[in-house]
Amino acid sequence: MKKIILSVIMLAATMTHANETIISKKTVQLAVDLSTTGIRSSNLGYGDTYYVKILVPGLAAETLLNHRNEGESAPCLATYDTFKVEDVVQNQPTTEIHDFEIVQKKVVYPDTADNSCSVYLVENVQTTVRGFKFIHERSTELPKRNLADCQ
Repeated sequence: MKKIILSVIMLAATMTHANETIISKKTVQLAVDLSTTGIRSSNLGYGDTYYVKILVPGLAAETLLNHRNEGESAPCLATYDTFKVEDVVQNQPTTEIHDFEIVQKKVVYPDTADNSCSVYLVENVQTTVRGFKFIHERSTELPKRNLADCQ
């Protein structure tokens, strides 16, 4: 994971600014299980740092990219607003329906030195559960294009 992030940063540093285009934006309602099965403190997919994550099995049917971190039992989102599971659960371990915003973007990094551009599909997912914002992002590189075709 760190290698992928470092590669993207290095790639972006060698190129001019990125152009972003929203391809799709939708809101779906999905169940969030706030029991010990559906919420946890985990570092899977995040290195040494532990985050509060919600597991959302229904998310897989609504997204193009894989939002399941390696080792998790379902797609997940993390919050940076707290590091304590109990802050979210609040002694009420129930299943709730929440709105999830899913945004898919085309991100283009022109490389004038190579007369090409790198194109990525980026998918952002976010929701708010009991006042805490949960997010997850995935991206995948698409085939390089000639600079003239980078729009």
